[in-house]
Amino acid sequence: MTTDLSIATCRWLGAVTLGVLVPVLPALAQADAGKAAPAGNAAPAPVAPPPPTTGRIEAGVGAAHLNGADGDWRDVYVRGYVRPAPGTTINAELASQGHFNQRGTLGAVSVLRDLSPDWFVMAGVSGGSAEFQYRLRGDVGIYRKWGATRQWVTGLTLMRGLGGDHIHRDTMPSVTVAYYSTDGWIAEGGAMFNRSQPGSVRAARAFGALTVGQQGHHLWMTRIDHGREAYLPAGASVGGAPSSVAFTSTEVSTVWRQWLGRDYGYTVGLQYYRNPYYTRAGVTAGVFFDF
Repeated sequence: MTTDLSIATCRWLGAVTLGVLVPVLPALAQADAGKAAPAGNAAPAPVAPPPPTTGRIEAGVGAAHLNGADGDWRDVYVRGYVRPAPGTTINAELASQGHFNQRGTLGAVSVLRDLSPDWFVMAGVSGGSAEFQYRLRGDVGIYRKWGATRQWVTGLTLMRGLGGDHIHRDTMPSVTVAYYSTDGWIAEGGAMFNRSQPGSVRAARAFGALTVGQQGHHLWMTRIDHGREAYLPAGASVGGAPSSVAFTSTEVSTVWRQWLGRDYGYTVGLQYYRNPYYTRAGVTAGVFFDF
């Protein structure tokens, strides 16, 4: 049985970067930039930030059609974050995922913690009940803000995961760099280097992401990642591909988050993925509430 672990990792890392760091860091970058701007600087005045929030909860559904593989996807999720104390953010997610004619439950929790004005760390654990999910996964990371206005952020993370078949194991370090502009956009890029066992299969991927907008109004996020995967997903039936190891794939996703009021709104997203064996086109939709 084959199992793709690297692509699931890339999607989870995307959730971390676009779903976790985006709410936490832009306000800090904008505030620091506003304080550090010298007198007489021609840069525009920073936009007033939205009212501070201590958390968010979001619920939604997702669906995807696969061409070349059996079993369309049907997902339901609840996720959110809370800031119980200054400098600490706790993120959690619970999802029911139906992929490749299997259904499993996924649970995840992670914590971001400021160590100083320049450094913060992340630790997370997740696990699922289906073969295509990680049975158990752990992530740790350390991040550094750079520059007088701390608009540059670099990160180094490490992931270890045990596949749902209890056979395949992943070890994946990654590096990221992000720039938080005072003009309402965020650019991010990174690379991931996976080693999957058994077989010591190596697979590397790179990604780029752009976020435009402002918390409390609207945000548009788009991401592309490309590179090699270790194995096909467990349970995927693709018409006979027994040697599908270390193949290349590409995924593009975009998300629109719109506030309809001070503390609530909706989000919609599109995804497209392809590898040599099948393609996948999907959509997600959800509602969220800030508090």
